[in-house]
Amino acid sequence: MSSAPHSIAFDQPIPIFPLPNTVLLPRAILPLHLFEPRYVEMMQDTLREQRLISMALLKPGYAEKYYTHSATVHPVLCVGFVTKYERLRDGRYNLLLQGLCRASIRREDLEKTYRRGWLQPLAEGQDLSETESLAIRRQLRQAADDEVLAIASPSGILLEVIDCPHLSVSDMLDLLAFNLIKDPPARQAFLATLGVNERADRLRSILNGLRRTVRSTRQEPGSGMFASCGVVPSRSRLHRSNPSDN
Repeated sequence: MSSAPHSIAFDQPIPIFPLPNTVLLPRAILPLHLFEPRYVEMMQDTLREQRLISMALLKPGYAEKYYTHSATVHPVLCVGFVTKYERLRDGRYNLLLQGLCRASIRREDLEKTYRRGWLQPLAEGQDLSETESLAIRRQLRQAADDEVLAIASPSGILLEVIDCPHLSVSDMLDLLAFNLIKDPPARQAFLATLGVNERADRLRSILNGLRRTVRSTRQEPGSGMFASCGVVPSRSRLHRSNPSDN
């Protein structure tokens, strides 16, 4: 089943789904598989309400408190909208969650088996002039040259994201980051970076680092490009709601 996103009512509590190694970014789509009873309940409530789930990254040391409401999460999270879902015969759910916006937790409640809270939306950078927007896209296009694309995007999809006229610069940067940044703490740091120019600088640095890796690998036969740069081509996979499965 599917439905279109709508405006977010931040005066109502929104479910918080904390995981140890999963970070969602605005515009990106994340496949999830929910099987813990508390998260099945969360999904049922979500479908009756705003169809929203906010993804939060657990901080180190969460293990002893994972099944409680008090495991510490990073303060900036991403609110997502359930675009599609499938309920399995045993009650579990498969779903696709699309990131909508950055937010921070104002306060949580303890009324449900799962976590939820009142969130505060975060402004995602300054307004850019057309000249500034074009400059950012041009710089990223130059950084994503053939050497970089051979590693990060053989299909060329990253260039399509950069050039897409229907994406704001902020959304374009987040989609690029979701594909390029696989390390959860690094992706969380990107999520917490609100300024557009700062996010663009970070992505240019990543792309330039990939180019240096390509060139150094050519000088060292037998070395692994993917292992040395820590970036792999994007691929879809299910994220389970159990920390041992992530």
